Amino acid sequence: MIKKITGVLIFLIITLIGIYIMTEKEQSLYSQVLRLHVIANSDNPYDQALKIEVKDEIVKMMNREFDDLNDADEARRQAIKDIPQIKKTAEQMIAERGYDYPVQVSVGDSEFPSKTYGNLVFPSGKYQAVRVIIGEGEGKNWWCVLFPPLCMVSSSDKGLTLDSSKEAKVSLKCLQLLPHGVKLRISGN
Repeated sequence: MIKKITGVLIFLIITLIGIYIMTEKEQSLYSQVLRLHVIANSDNPYDQALKIEVKDEIVKMMNREFDDLNDADEARRQAIKDIPQIKKTAEQMIAERGYDYPVQVSVGDSEFPSKTYGNLVFPSGKYQAVRVIIGEGEGKNWWCVLFPPLCMVSSSDKGLTLDSSKEAKVSLKCLQLLPHGVKLRISGN
């Protein structure tokens, strides 16, 4: 009887240690990335296309801003400073396309579902994010990892690939920047 109780206790302790380690890894992941979340005015195809154009401009701008940054905390502080510029960038793109939607920009915690970028899997949870809401913000949304710079590789359905030498260089550089806790799926293609 004592052996059974001891065995159960050892099993429970090992299980709890495993859960603790996994939770710590995920918590460290959540603090090591800054995500971008852009929400369209509506699901109208024109609003959805506008959302992508706004996202592209913001990603270009933020990639320049984040060029010399080393961690997600620096990226978050820079993004907070850049809120007026992010808003202006989005408003200019919207106006250029003939719309007059208002734009809301914030930086803070946002809930994200699990997301796969090619072979990379980011678990669901609360991440720091730059959140851009276009107009009513009732349309489908778009998200990516802004820091480290994975938005550039996630803007297509291909994700991280090694189809060309240029893509391989970009992908491998991104892999060097990946935070601890990101899961890498390897398929047997």
